[in-house]
Amino acid sequence: MGKGFTRVAAAIVSLAVLAPVAALAQGDAIANRKNDFQTLRKNFGEVKNVVDGKAGPETAAVPAQAIADVAKRIVAKTNFPAGSDKGDTKALPSIWTDAAGFDAKAKALETASGALLVAANAKNLDGIKAAFGDAAKACGACHDAYRAK
Repeated sequence: MGKGFTRVAAAIVSLAVLAPVAALAQGDAIANRKNDFQTLRKNFGEVKNVVDGKAGPETAAVPAQAIADVAKRIVAKTNFPAGSDKGDTKALPSIWTDAAGFDAKAKALETASGALLVAANAKNLDGIKAAFGDAAKACGACHDAYRAK
């Protein structure tokens, strides 16, 4: 057997091994992304309880930190590798085809969630109310262009 055959065989083996790994990585990204969005929903709900007077401002810091942490992962695109718009996901291809637009909206969420965290850490109810509205608006801004209905 010649070198050509060996190279072709090695390429086939590599593809057979790497293709499932790539698919697994995409699946992990989608699962992690879904988990992050569930974390956002839960923690926005907890801060909303503060805004609505159902909980005191001293309870807002932990959920605000969780929101800020997810926002940082969205900005870093940790769970948005190329090709992870395929499979069980509502992520639209526009996340990748309009990367500048997505990045700008993600950065706006990061900034707004940072302001929410500052207000929550200060236990400043008026600040929490104002920052919550901005963070919720920034969060929702991605839904129209980047998430399937």
